[in-house]
Amino acid sequence: MRVAHERERFRSYGSLTPTLSQREREFKRGTRNPERGTPYDPAVCAQTAVDSSGAPPPGPPRKQPGITPIQWVGLAVLVLLLLNQMGLLTGAQGGLGGLTARLPFFVALILAITVHEFSHGFVATLFGDDLPRRVGRLTLNPLKHLDPLGTLMILIGPIGWGRPMPINPGHMRNPNLGWALSSLAGPVSNVLVAAVMVVIVSYTSLGLDRAVFPYVQAFININVLLAVFNLLPVPPLDGFGFLFGLSPRPVKVALLPLQRYGPLILLAVLFLPGARPVVDAYLNGGREIVNNFLGVLASGA
Repeated sequence: MRVAHERERFRSYGSLTPTLSQREREFKRGTRNPERGTPYDPAVCAQTAVDSSGAPPPGPPRKQPGITPIQWVGLAVLVLLLLNQMGLLTGAQGGLGGLTARLPFFVALILAITVHEFSHGFVATLFGDDLPRRVGRLTLNPLKHLDPLGTLMILIGPIGWGRPMPINPGHMRNPNLGWALSSLAGPVSNVLVAAVMVVIVSYTSLGLDRAVFPYVQAFININVLLAVFNLLPVPPLDGFGFLFGLSPRPVKVALLPLQRYGPLILLAVLFLPGARPVVDAYLNGGREIVNNFLGVLASGA
C-alpha cells in the first residue's frame, strides 16, 4: 500500500502539484540531498562516486595555464627570424620563391619526425607498454608529434626537436631491452623509409619528374641525417637511450645525472669549438656509410 502511494506521488510530482514544499524546491534546484539533507553539487554527484573509504569526490579539474605574454613575444621573434632566413622580409632569394624552394625540406622534415617518433612508441607497445597508445601518440598524424618551438628551431638554426615519445619501461616485459630497442627504433625507421624511397625511385620513373625530384631528394637526405644525428651517444638523443637501456644497473645509476642535464650537454657538444669538428666528422662519416648502403640498394634494383 505504501509502495503504491509513493509511485502515485512520483507520477504526480511535476504535473499535479502546483506549489512545491521548501525541501522539494531545494531538491529540484540541486542544493540538498533528499536522503541525507546535505548540500551537494549536481554536476559533481552526477559524474563522481565516493569510494568505500568515505573520501570526498575530487574537485573540478584545474584550468590549464595559457601562453604567457613573454612566450608570445618569443614565438613572434622566432617567426620573424624564420621569415628573414627565407628571404621573405629582405626580398632575398626571390621573396616567396625562397619559401617555395624550401618547401621540399619542410615536407621531408615533417614526415621524417613523424615516422621517427611513431616508431619509438610502436616498438615500446610491442614490449607491452601501453603509454604511447593511451596518450594518443601511436599515430602517423604529424600534428601529434611536432613540437612548434622545436620545429621552428630546426628551420632557423642547426638544432631543433620533435615532441618526445612518452614510454614507461616499467610496463615492458623486458624493461632493459625494451628501452634500448625503442630508442633505436627511431633512427632505424628513418633509414628504412629512406631505403624504401630509394627502391621505389629505382623501380619507377618517380624521381625523373622535375617537380617531384626535389621532394624525393630532400626526403632521403633528411631521414639519413636525422638517423645519424640521433645515434650520437649524448643525452637526450637515441644513441644514449640505447646504451642506457643495455647498461647494467650500477652504470644506469651513474648515468642518471646526465639525463637531467642532457639538453645542456648536447648544446655544449654542438657549439663548443673543440667538440664541433668531432661532431662534424661523425655526421659526415655516418651519412657516407648510410648513403653507400642506399647506393647498393639502388644499383641492385
